[in-house]
Amino acid sequence: MDLFWLLVAVALVGGGFYGFMLLEVGKPEVEAKPTTRPEILVDAVPVELFSGPLPVRGEGFITPFREVQLASETSGRVVELHPALETRGRFNEGEVLVRLGDQSQSAALEQTVANIASTEARLSLNATQLARAEQLRSRGVIAQDQLDTLESQKSELEATLNSLRAARRSAEVALARSEIRAPFDGAVLGKSVELGSVVSPGASLATLYTLNQLEVSVPVSQAEAALIPGLFNGGTASAMVDAGFAGQHYVWKAEVARVSNAVDARTRTLTVTLRLKDQVTATDDGTPASGVPPALINGFAQVTIDGAQLENILAIPSTAYREGDQIWLYHDGKLVFHPATRIHVDGEQSYVQVVGIPEGAAVVTSSLDTVFSDMPVRRIADQPKADQPDDKP
Repeated sequence: MDLFWLLVAVALVGGGFYGFMLLEVGKPEVEAKPTTRPEILVDAVPVELFSGPLPVRGEGFITPFREVQLASETSGRVVELHPALETRGRFNEGEVLVRLGDQSQSAALEQTVANIASTEARLSLNATQLARAEQLRSRGVIAQDQLDTLESQKSELEATLNSLRAARRSAEVALARSEIRAPFDGAVLGKSVELGSVVSPGASLATLYTLNQLEVSVPVSQAEAALIPGLFNGGTASAMVDAGFAGQHYVWKAEVARVSNAVDARTRTLTVTLRLKDQVTATDDGTPASGVPPALINGFAQVTIDGAQLENILAIPSTAYREGDQIWLYHDGKLVFHPATRIHVDGEQSYVQVVGIPEGAAVVTSSLDTVFSDMPVRRIADQPKADQPDDKP
């Protein structure tokens, strides 16, 4: 029985081996064929060097160089107002903007002047009496105490005269303070007094500002501040200020006036102040019925400062600047890694400095998941029209 099962096992193993040999002999032969990788399409823009100043942009509000509260140093009733206060117009330095009633000051000055004249007359009489008394005393006609009395009267009269002269100066100052004059050339932003009002010392009468010295202060990062020529050496870099009004935009030439000496503790930025100069033109067609407006106080403005002009600068989309401080170039059908240094970021555009770009190369702007140096690619612009991807929905 055992022999029978042994023969069955041998027959099964032999049959399996024979079947394997038949499968090996009848197996079809597979030929190796080269595989073709699909072409990767990329967008690329021609390499064009940027030769202008790097734009440093900011936003701020238009403010006057000086804005002060006009106030009175004395009390009184307002008897006259400058026309500029009524019309919010302009005035010149030294003009009387507000005049207060000065009857009491004038009366006090006249009384003091009269007292001075009276004292001077008494002092003149005392001098005559003193001279006569000295002669009589030298002859022994009068006693010494009479002479001493006249000399004492002289000292008292001189002290009174000095006091009255000081009072006259005070009265003149008080009278002058009834005329409140313009401290500089400017215009009226607002007034808080009317004709006939009674004002007290220190009360605000109007708000004045320097019309021909308007400014815009904008925060800039430390990297942007480093690009502004002469910022910390008293330089006056050029700039343009764009302010909107009634849906239109108006442009002024400007220059850097000053920079703050402190970094903002919260934003870590520096405040750069620009001084407005001449208005250039409206950027939109048409002029409103009101006419071209001036630079309006508290108007919102966008600023572009002319930064440094550097060599070998490219202006590229910010997304085209790759990790590892490099850009991708399309050159001779291949993707080339090229070193670059980002100098400035202006929103969606970056300015990079590059050296030794191959002639005819283009900057790749497409985003690719997997790349390697000298990877074969094809530019979309080189594809036939029918093969280019359709951007329309």
